[in-house]
Amino acid sequence: MTQRPSDDGVRAMLLTAILVLAASIAMVAAARNTPRSVAEASVAGFPPALPTIAVPMPSNTTVPSTAAAPSATVLALDVASATPVPSATPAPSPTASATAVAGDRVPVGTRAPAPTPLASDTPAVPATATATNTPVPTPTKTMMSLRTDLPAMSLQDWPRPANDDGWGMHFIINAYPSEQEIDLNIQRLVDMRIKWAVVIYGDEIQLQKLAPRFRDAGITVVWRRMLRPYDRYYDWGRDIAILKNLGVAPYMQAYNEPEVPAEWPDGKSNEAVFLDNLVSACQDIYNAGGYVGLQFASSQWLRDALHEIKARNGQAVFGRMFFVPHSYGMNHPPDYTEDINAVLSFRIYAMVFQQEIGMVPPMIVGEGGWKYGATDDARFPKVTDELHRDYYVALYNWFRTGKLSNGEPLPDYLFAFCPWLIAHKMDDNAFYDSFAGDRTMTIAAIKAIPPFVRHFSWG
Repeated sequence: MTQRPSDDGVRAMLLTAILVLAASIAMVAAARNTPRSVAEASVAGFPPALPTIAVPMPSNTTVPSTAAAPSATVLALDVASATPVPSATPAPSPTASATAVAGDRVPVGTRAPAPTPLASDTPAVPATATATNTPVPTPTKTMMSLRTDLPAMSLQDWPRPANDDGWGMHFIINAYPSEQEIDLNIQRLVDMRIKWAVVIYGDEIQLQKLAPRFRDAGITVVWRRMLRPYDRYYDWGRDIAILKNLGVAPYMQAYNEPEVPAEWPDGKSNEAVFLDNLVSACQDIYNAGGYVGLQFASSQWLRDALHEIKARNGQAVFGRMFFVPHSYGMNHPPDYTEDINAVLSFRIYAMVFQQEIGMVPPMIVGEGGWKYGATDDARFPKVTDELHRDYYVALYNWFRTGKLSNGEPLPDYLFAFCPWLIAHKMDDNAFYDSFAGDRTMTIAAIKAIPPFVRHFSWG
């Protein structure tokens, strides 16, 4: 016969079930009734902290670390190591957090604290934040490979025009001129007894068109291939071969005003890119038997270029190198020496060469002179027709008298001065065809100076 449980046993079982059910209901209710302040204290991207129930445990009991749920404690991200470290700093305000995420370059140690991201979260600190602390290897510089059969040239070794008077002029700025435009302006140069010129050319076809015309006119040219500082040109050897085959001295200006932001596509000059291009150009021009022409509007960039050439084992270039300063006078008189805004500013670059390489190469001023109507410096009068005439007569007389406007002797290294510009419709610096009119008074005065041949110290 089956024995039924006693009433007391039934009651005990029923009571136990009721207690278990009540405990479960209490836990659910507690979870649902978590205050909003707890959720608001959670950092964005973290789950809200769950309420904990204090459970007495023996002192020798260890809780596995993997069992801990994420808490609302704010963690600061060490940007240098990307290792989360505890911090008592309050969570960042929305404004500070938004600023950090936007990518502002806040110095390490001052960036607003950010939470440690979970694997599935978007980092609160930009992924690029640690890039500034990652060492970037310095690329190995390629050494220059130069011919060893070309001797260094002294000043008297350099080719110059017959009946050299040191007078020059920058030619037109059109890199693809018509034959009529070329012939008209070469004749203007001849009429003014100009013996030197800086000429821009667009390609080898233009070079073949221009070079024989200047040769036949008795004008020695500094050739300037139309390039930007970020352009790498690979045909220097071909261009120099064209000049040599035509019997033309291969004075080759490598680049023009590389430090000027307007010469760069984004308006930001990049010296490292330029120097790499310049070293390549110097090597190619030198190895082709050409004369390496440097041009800078900044004495510091010149120093940097000379340092770079030396660092690449290119010192041999210095023996067949010339320099093309740009010496603009603003409205300063010819004897002005207070700063670089002077026709005498080439002296500043001469000092740099002397300090850096122990000698001064030939200099051919490629741009400069005075703009008609200039009023840049209020201490000095406006450049009128009369002053324009007087200033240029004084400048060209350097080569006739052997004395600069400041009283110093004309240096042997200054081969010529080529002011900007023979002709241009939209430039009031131009001697001809300018919207401001021709500089007829100046042109007539230059032509009136008696013919002469410039003298050097070696005879």
